[in-house]
Amino acid sequence: MSSDGTYTVYRAGRDAPVRRESRGAAAAPAGAPLVAQAAAAAASPGATAEPLAALSRRRRVRPHRWRSVLLWSLFGAALAAGAVLFWLYGRQPLQDLRAVLDLAESTGDMPSWLLVGVPGLAVALAAAVTAYLAFGRHLALKVIGLVVVTIALAAPGFALGWTNGTLGEMGDRSADVVTAVEKTREQLQPPLPGKAVNILLLGADKRPDDPGRADTMVLVRLDPATKSITMLSFPRDLYVEIPGRGYDKMNAAYPYGGAALVVETVGQLTGLPIHHFIEVDFGGFWSVVTILGGVYYPVDRRYYNPPGTGYLPIDLEPGYQLLRGHDALGLVRFRHDQLGDFSRIRRQQTFLKELQRQSGRWNKDWKRVTKLLTSITKNTTSDLDSLQSLLPLASLALTLDTSNVHTVQLQGSTTMMDGLSYVVASSEQVHDAVAEFSDPTQAPVAKKGGVMAKQAYTVRVLNGSGVPGIAAAAADQLAGQGFQAEAVGDADAFTYGTSVVYAPEGMSNTAQQFVHLLSPAELRLLPRAPGQADGITVVIGSSFDGTIEVPEPQAEENPLLTTLGRYDEAGWRALDAQTPLRLEMPGVWAPGLVYDEFRAYRIKTPEGRQAASAVAVGRTPRSGYFSIQVTRWLHPPAIADPTTQKKIGGTTYLQFYNGARLHMVAWRRGSAVYWVLNTLDDELPADFMMALARSFAPLDPVQPEASASP
Repeated sequence: MSSDGTYTVYRAGRDAPVRRESRGAAAAPAGAPLVAQAAAAAASPGATAEPLAALSRRRRVRPHRWRSVLLWSLFGAALAAGAVLFWLYGRQPLQDLRAVLDLAESTGDMPSWLLVGVPGLAVALAAAVTAYLAFGRHLALKVIGLVVVTIALAAPGFALGWTNGTLGEMGDRSADVVTAVEKTREQLQPPLPGKAVNILLLGADKRPDDPGRADTMVLVRLDPATKSITMLSFPRDLYVEIPGRGYDKMNAAYPYGGAALVVETVGQLTGLPIHHFIEVDFGGFWSVVTILGGVYYPVDRRYYNPPGTGYLPIDLEPGYQLLRGHDALGLVRFRHDQLGDFSRIRRQQTFLKELQRQSGRWNKDWKRVTKLLTSITKNTTSDLDSLQSLLPLASLALTLDTSNVHTVQLQGSTTMMDGLSYVVASSEQVHDAVAEFSDPTQAPVAKKGGVMAKQAYTVRVLNGSGVPGIAAAAADQLAGQGFQAEAVGDADAFTYGTSVVYAPEGMSNTAQQFVHLLSPAELRLLPRAPGQADGITVVIGSSFDGTIEVPEPQAEENPLLTTLGRYDEAGWRALDAQTPLRLEMPGVWAPGLVYDEFRAYRIKTPEGRQAASAVAVGRTPRSGYFSIQVTRWLHPPAIADPTTQKKIGGTTYLQFYNGARLHMVAWRRGSAVYWVLNTLDDELPADFMMALARSFAPLDPVQPEASASP
C-alpha cells in the first residue's frame, strides 16, 4: 500500500495491474468481479491487516510454480517413454529414412545440400517441438507439434512399408507359389558386397493343364566394377544335362522341377553363381509393356504370320515404331526364319536393351510406377519380394552406365536326335560364352578422357623384380613402339610379383595400354599433387618375361568391298515422293547387298506428334536385314546414350557398339535424324557402316529430258 492510502489490484496469475483502489472505497455491488469485492471488503471494518497486493502476488506465484513442476514431470515422462519407444520402434523409421536418402543420392536427382538439409531440418524440428512441449503455454500448439513430430518420424516407414507391402502382398501369392520361391531360394547364392550380381530371367509358356516350358532363359549380370550390364541367352533347345533327369532340352527343366531346377541347371552348365531369379509369363510381359505405354523399337524387316497358320499371328511393318503388348510379344517370340531360335534370342536381347534405354520415360511417373509394381507382383514369381532385397539391387542398378550394355549368345550347331531338333554346344563354346559374359569385350573406342599422343608424356621404368637389366629391356621395347620411355633405376623393393602401372587419374585411358602390353599388370591411379613426376611410372615385376607382346592387328571379319555409286536411286526417288522429308541417299554400296523394301510412314512421339519418317530395308547374302532410318523426331530414344561420338567434316556421328562390333551409327542432318542399323548378328563391318553413313548426300533434282527438235 502506498503512503496515500491507495493500493494496486492485480488479477491472479498476471503481472500487469488491473487498477488502483482507495482504502476508503465503497463496497462493491453484488455480482461485481471478485477483485472488486475483495477491494471493497478491505475497506470495511475488521479487514485483515495484510495488504491485498501481497495476497495477489502470493496467488499469482503459487499456480505458476505448480504448472512448472507439472510440465517438468511430463517432460521427464516423455523422455523416458521416448527412450523406450525409440528402442522398440524408433530405429526403423530412422533406418527407413536413411535408406530413402541413400537411394535418392544414387539417382542423382536430389541436390547434395538437400540430402544434408533434410536430416538436419528433421533434428531441428524435433528439438524445437520437444522444447515447446516442455516450456510452452498453449496446449493447442503442443498438440500440433506432437503430431508434426509423429508424422515426420513415421512418414519414411509408412512409405517404405507401403512399398514393401506392395511387393510382398499385392500379388496375393498362393501357397504353391510361396513353396516354389522357397525351393528356388535353396539353389540361389547370396550376392557378395561390391561384386557382380547374376539374375536369371525366365519367360514361362504356361497353358491350362500344362506345366509349361521355359521359353526364354537370360542370365543378366550387373557389374559394379565395370559399371556394365551383360546378358547371356541360352537356346531353349540346348542339349544339356538336367540334374536328376539326364540329358534333355534345356527348357524341359522347367516342367520337371520349376524355376528351382532351371536355376540348378544353369548353374551347373556355366559354373556361375545365380543370386536372384525373376519368372514372368506371357500375360505378365504383355501387361508390363502396356502399362509402360509401349516400347519404341527398330523393327528390322516385315514380320507377317496370318491367323490360322498354326503359328503365333504377327503383322509388323519395318521401321522405328512404338510396340505395345500384342505386337511386342509377337516380336520377341517370333522364330520362323532362317536362324530360328538364334534370331529370336537376338530380338529378345535388343528388346531388353531398348526397354532399359527408355526407362527414363516413366521412372519419374509414380502413378505409372505404382501400376507397374502391381502388375509385376501379380504376374511374376521372384525371390526379390521385399524392400530389403530390392534396395541394394536398385542402388546398384542406378550406378551402372546405360551405354555399357553387352549381349552374349551361347552358340551351337543344330542337329536331329530321335526325330527331335537340338542345339549342341561344345565345352569350348560354353567356356567362351561364359568368359565373354564375365568379362565382356569392350568397344574399340576411346572412352572419356581419350588416349594421349605418345610424344605428349614420359614413361619412367623401374626394376621391381631384382632381375638385372629388366627395366632397361622393357624401356627399350617401349621406346621401339614410339613411347618416350626411359629406365630410371630400381623400385623401392624387389618384391613386385606383378608389374604395376602408376598414373594420374586423368591419364587412366592412356595408362591402360601399358597394362595390356605388360600383361599381367595392375593399374594404380594417383591423385595429381604438387611434386609428383609427370607422366606414367611403370614398375616391372617378376611376372614380366622380358618381352613385350605387341598384338598383331586383326583383319576385320566379313570384309565388304565398298564401291562408289548410288544403288537403286529410283527406289530412293520413289520414297522421296511419298514423304515430306527431303531425303538424302548413300553414295557407296557393296556387292551382294540389295534393298528389300522402302516405306514412308509417321512415328507417334510421346508428346502425341506424328513425326514424318521413312525406312529403307537392306538384305545381305546371308539373309540378314539391315536398315537405313530417317525421321523428323530429333530426339528419339534410339539415339540416347551412344558408346562414343566422332566428328568428321563438321558432322557428329553417334556410334553404338555391341561389344567389339558397331551396331548402329546415327547423325543429324538439318531437321532430320538419320541412322544405319546393322543386322541382328552385326554382319556389316564397322568400316563399311561408317563409309555408308559418310556418303549420304541429297538426291539430285531430276533433269527434264530434252525435247526433240522439230
